[in-house]
Amino acid sequence: MEQSEIRKQWHGPFCSAVRLELVENKNDVDFQKEYQLSSKPLQIDLLVIRKTEDISINNEIGKLFRGHNLMEYKSPGDALNVDTYFKVLGYACFYKSNGPSVDSIKEDDITLSFVREGYPRELFRYFRERNFTVEQRYPGIYYVTRDGFFPIQVIVSKELDKELHIWLTSLTRSVNL
Repeated sequence: MEQSEIRKQWHGPFCSAVRLELVENKNDVDFQKEYQLSSKPLQIDLLVIRKTEDISINNEIGKLFRGHNLMEYKSPGDALNVDTYFKVLGYACFYKSNGPSVDSIKEDDITLSFVREGYPRELFRYFRERNFTVEQRYPGIYYVTRDGFFPIQVIVSKELDKELHIWLTSLTRSVNL
């Protein structure tokens, strides 16, 4: 193998350098090199990619959509909380950074959607305390916005118009799968 083909491994020396930088506090901190962030593969529940920019989606759920739309579904009884928000936010950042080339997926072309049967009171409180705007745009569809963040919608399926959204409103605890 030619010298130009050999790739230097920098993570080991980096970790050692940080240990040396923090040697005075070596008993106060724990170093975990190449820590696995997840025990299973990272996957979003549904990715909706708009094929062309010139189409408009008339469905209330799709009105927020841009080019790349990550959707997280919480089953009846599952919590939609701040950790769920940060998990999906992390997925969106990873998705953006993992495009076919550098900056090929623009951050302003990504949206996040969370779908849950019940109203996520604590999550909305968290957003409001951090100066996000939470606005109900349609029955059961809440837009969550703040400058510099991906556009978000939270869909509360039990509040949706049952005639317009028959399929999502039918995903309740009483459904037979």
